[in-house]
Amino acid sequence: MIHFQPEQPVESAPYSEAVARLRSVRQALALVEMFEGRPRRDPAEIAFEELLPLAPQAVQRCADHRSIRVAGTAAAGIEALIGAETAGETPHPAAIDVLGDTLRRDLAGIQALFAGRA
Repeated sequence: MIHFQPEQPVESAPYSEAVARLRSVRQALALVEMFEGRPRRDPAEIAFEELLPLAPQAVQRCADHRSIRVAGTAAAGIEALIGAETAGETPHPAAIDVLGDTLRRDLAGIQALFAGRA
C-alpha cells in the first residue's frame, strides 16, 4: 500500500501534517499528469501551504480534513496505476483522467479556502 509520508522532518507547528500531505498530493498529481501525458505542472501554481498557519482555526481544520481525504484519494489512485503497470496492463485513459481531475478539483477546493488571503 502506498502511504504519503513527508520526505523531510515535519515542523512541530499545528497543521504541519496537513502541509506535508498537501505537498505529497502535489507530487502525486505530477505523477498522474505524467501518466496523462501532460507537461509537469509548475509547483508554484498550487502553493498555499504557507498561508495555512496564518488562517483562522476553522479554515485550518477544514484544510486539515480535506487534505486527509485528498491524500487518501491520491494514494489509492497511484496504487491502482502502479499496480496496473506492474501487472503489465495499461491503465485505462479514462481512469487516469478521472484521478487527475479529482486531484486538481480537490486541491483547487482547498486553495479556495485561502482566496484573498495572500
